[in-house]
This record gives sequence, structure tokens and C-alpha cells, in this order.
Amino acid sequence: MADKPFISIVTPVYNGMPQIRRTLDSLQQQSVPFEHLVMDACSTDGTAVTVSEYKSRYNISLVSEPDHGLYDALSRGFARTKGDILAWLNAGDAYLPFTLALVERVFAMYPEVDWISGIPAYHFEESNIVCTTALIPVYSRMAVRRGWHNGRWLPFLQQESMFWRRSLWERAGAAELLRGQGRGKGYAMDYLLWRRFAQHARLRTVCSLLASFAFTKGQISEKFRRQYYLECGVANPPERPLGLTYGLWALYSFLNIPATIKAQHLK
Repeated sequence: MADKPFISIVTPVYNGMPQIRRTLDSLQQQSVPFEHLVMDACSTDGTAVTVSEYKSRYNISLVSEPDHGLYDALSRGFARTKGDILAWLNAGDAYLPFTLALVERVFAMYPEVDWISGIPAYHFEESNIVCTTALIPVYSRMAVRRGWHNGRWLPFLQQESMFWRRSLWERAGAAELLRGQGRGKGYAMDYLLWRRFAQHARLRTVCSLLASFAFTKGQISEKFRRQYYLECGVANPPERPLGLTYGLWALYSFLNIPATIKAQHLK
């Protein structure tokens, strides 16, 4: 097995109180070495103070400076990190206590794997209910590259469950893609980033939960939902992906389950 890789997590945030505490608590529970960089766009609600409380608890750093938006902050944040494996976790989203240990193991055991995701999971802030999908998703490189995971034809890819090698980030020119994306535009740059990644690597599924997306009142993803869909090439946002296409994806995933990475084998 290859040497254990080092993981770097970046969290871009602006006025993320109190959601960011859930994120910080989930990272405090991790059992392997990693670094966490919070890119704070000069919040005015006490976000920086909350982050500072965790500096004695685990390897967290805070950068408070103006930015041109979430994706610009990500581009500059990853440039400051030193990890072999990269990930981005928004304020409010959370990892499971075993997430980083499992991710470290996957990348050490499978040097040919450049990009992974887990089984999608979600939690609702108001009710504290957590749910997940009944499907173990398997992703076609062609479908991701062509942009079919646009929320209409196939479900969006879950960003908080993504982990990738720095070498993929560099080959894909990701920093240049995201840099300078100002506020009020570029809402779907993650969608474009996954398409760029798929030009160079296949997204592999780890048969485990890795992260949970937070549904919170007034969140950016809901506020700018229509703009996000438009940037994905969808003029009329649907409530859910088309049934036939989703069914075919479910069949494809079922037939390709042997190609997934089984968590119980990572011992």
C-alpha cells in the first residue's frame, strides 16, 4: 500500500453563523492528520470568532480577506494548502466521524483512483432529520463530461462528498477555471468543474456515507436555484430528474456495483 496521503479541506464562508459550527464540530471528530483552511470573506456576524475557538482543537487556519465570491475564494484557498488530497466543505455541511480516515485509506490503496464520492446524504437543519438515497450511485465518465448530471436529466453530483488528488486539480486547470468568479455570476462553477475533471478521470464511488448536505432556510443554493439551472443549460428547473433517465441511471449503477470501492474491504 502506498504512503498515506495528506488531506486538505477548504471552507469558503461569508456570514456563516451559526451553520459553520456544525462543520467545525464534524472536522474536530476526525481521527487522521489533515489541514482545514477557512476562507472568510470578512464576515460581520462573528464567524471569524467562532472559527478561532477551534484553533486549539485541531489543525485549522483562518484567512479573513475580501474575495470575488465563493469560487474565487476556493481557488485562492487551495493554492495555500499542501495536501495530496483536496476537498471543499461549505459551512453547515458535515463529515461523518470516520470520513477522512476512510478517504485516506482509499487513496493509499488505489493509486490509480484520482476522484471519489460517497453515497449522497442530506440533513434538514430545522428538524435535524438525516436522509440518504437507496441507490449506490455509479457515475459514467461520459455522462459527467457531457453535463448530463444537470438536475434535469440526472441528479446533481454531491459536492461535499467529493475528494480528489491535487494532480487532477492541476491537470484539469481547476484554479484557472474558478479564479475571479465574481458575486452575481458563476453559480454553477462546481458543475463545470466536475465536467472538467471528467475529461481527465472517472469519478469512483465509495460504498459509504462520507458527508451530509445541509438544507437551511435562505441558503444560497435555493436563493439562486434558477440561475444555477440556467448555467447548467436548463431553462425550466424541474422538481426532480426525468423519471426515465433516472431509471436508466439506476439500472446502470446496479450493473456496475462491482466497480465501486467497498468500504468493508479497506482494512
